[in-house]
Amino acid sequence: MARSRQTHDISDTEVKTEERAANVAPLPKWKGILGMPASMFLTLTALVLVTASFTPADTGMTVALAIVMTLGGTLMWIGERIPVFNFIGGGVILCILAPAIAQYLGIFPENLEESIVSFYDVSGFGVFVVAALITGSILGMPKQMLIKAGSRMLVPMLAVISVVFLVLGLIGWITEMGAGYAIFYIAGPVLGGGVAAGSIPISEIMAGQLGGDPGSYLTLLVPAVAVANIMCIIVAGGMNFAGKRLSDKFPALSGKGDLARGVRNEVIEQKKPRENVETAIKFGVTGLALAGILYVVSSFLSSLFPALHAYVFLILICAALKLFVPLPRYIEEAANLWYVFVANAMIPAILVSLSVVAINIGEVADRLTGPGYMLLTLLTVLLAAGVAGGIGYLVRLYIIESSVAAGLGLADFGSSGDLAVLQASERLNLLPFLSISSRIGGGIVLLALSALAPFLL
Repeated sequence: MARSRQTHDISDTEVKTEERAANVAPLPKWKGILGMPASMFLTLTALVLVTASFTPADTGMTVALAIVMTLGGTLMWIGERIPVFNFIGGGVILCILAPAIAQYLGIFPENLEESIVSFYDVSGFGVFVVAALITGSILGMPKQMLIKAGSRMLVPMLAVISVVFLVLGLIGWITEMGAGYAIFYIAGPVLGGGVAAGSIPISEIMAGQLGGDPGSYLTLLVPAVAVANIMCIIVAGGMNFAGKRLSDKFPALSGKGDLARGVRNEVIEQKKPRENVETAIKFGVTGLALAGILYVVSSFLSSLFPALHAYVFLILICAALKLFVPLPRYIEEAANLWYVFVANAMIPAILVSLSVVAINIGEVADRLTGPGYMLLTLLTVLLAAGVAGGIGYLVRLYIIESSVAAGLGLADFGSSGDLAVLQASERLNLLPFLSISSRIGGGIVLLALSALAPFLL
């Protein structure tokens, strides 16, 4: 009886909603672009871009958000449908580079640019998105997955971060490029979990240490992330090719999708998420509030300990809550639902915003044509795959599976990169483990960079 009453107290909305489930419409499947038919969305995008080009730039967040969501949604949709290009994260690459290229060529309407810049600078849109991604990715992950899979992968994952930072730091020091440059401009962004969850926080850590605008640093971080993602996909395909031909001779080389030797992957099932509109909306509100509250606390702690960025405290708080506090299931669902919403609706928008606000195509081109920069980026990916495979073998993981999960999962784009890497390696069942690399591993990278910043920058 006490248990029943406690459950009711914890989730009154949950109970009442289930009682009315028959009267509440189920959530429809998303189709097309942001839930709209592609033809309709493309027409609306053209309408928004044309009319906003002739709208005064000081009309606030409504116009700017409409611009970046429609433009981001369209570019992501196009990039995901171009053969070969879609295999290397084409949608993300198009979102982060196309608007910047249009600016560079002088064909991006001035009113659109001013609206986006004003909106991004005033609203703190980047903080809003990153806080949602960090909070939801950690709190929304099944605890058993975090404990079981995380414990198996922690050793190779930490080894990858340590070895890559050490080797690139030494190379930077020996070549007089600078250890800080090699770690913060190449190794960190590549292993940070993508642009939104990795490069943006890293640019803010750098700005906090060195001063200046985070956007000026972000321009210098993005090329390494984009190039590394392509290299990850190529390496994944190569390992899959080798595994098919050599696994009979070397049984420890490939588990054909199983991560640990002698143990088949455990399927960690999540309870089916809420699928009615009313509950989804309420859970979304809970997730939004939770992300905001935790970020406020993290920001306060960062003001007390300026050496650590607010994102670092946010990661630590979320991890502590997940591991040591018995959170109600509906709170975890709410955090995950908010994460999924932001990841689907806002990441294309923030990538377009960053492209307009922060990316300087001239500087990007200079980076990509520098042989040292490209070689260090390639070395980062190869080290990540090699170290993860070797250390994974020592802790009884299959070499290829460990390389993919703990190595390439750290070095790719994040969610879209994970899928591309898994398709190339033909190991889609490893997705939960790559999610751990991107989420937890990326968080560890931010912690490490925040601690190293006072000494290397």
